[in-house]
Order: sequence, then structure tokens, then C-alpha cells
Amino acid sequence: MTDANVTTHLEMRWLPVTDANGRTRMEAVWVEVGQPAAVHSHAA
Repeated sequence: MTDANVTTHLEMRWLPVTDANGRTRMEAVWVEVGQPAAVHSHAA
């Protein structure tokens, strides 16, 4: 994410993965999560 108005951070997510033999295991992946930057307003 390259928008200057978005802050990002990494989160680890666990995903179930099934192999060719039908066995399921959990694998961790890192995903970049963004959220709008906080808007600071000043009361007049």
C-alpha cells in the first residue's frame, strides 16, 4: 500500500493447508493490513 493516508502493519494469519495425501496442517503467513490514518481535526 503506497497511499500516504493509510497506515499499515503486518499480521500473522494461520491457514489450513491440505497436502496431496489429504493431511491438513496449519501454515503461518504474514499479511500486510492497512487502515485509514487517523484524522486529526482541531475545533475552532
